[in-house]
Amino acid sequence: MGHGEEVFGGISKLSEEKKEFEMPEEIEVPTPFGTVHLTRPTLPPLEPPEVDERRTKAMMHALASDIGTIIGWVPVIGDIISDVVEDLHSSELRKILTPAEMNEYVRQDKVAPSTVALLRTFMKIRK
Repeated sequence: MGHGEEVFGGISKLSEEKKEFEMPEEIEVPTPFGTVHLTRPTLPPLEPPEVDERRTKAMMHALASDIGTIIGWVPVIGDIISDVVEDLHSSELRKILTPAEMNEYVRQDKVAPSTVALLRTFMKIRK
């Protein structure tokens, strides 16, 4: 049995087992200001987003925008090149994304790199 078969065999065994995680119940924490109730934590849906040609193009432009940010670290000329690259690819993203996707992308882009923001957008806004 090759190394690849061992890895994929192990993955399939894990997926077949489908272990349940025990989540803690609601917890009450006494504080000097009163009792704090911590609710039971839940996991968000971790399904990968659907990817088609349009979304693949958008991911490529987001990745290029992130690379433009890295180019900006080059002394003297990097900042100028970075601005041009980011502007070109962000305008392409505006053309590709739907209005709902663009609104969510702008919100996510404030806290994450463009590629991660777009991936989060696609996970949140399903087809």
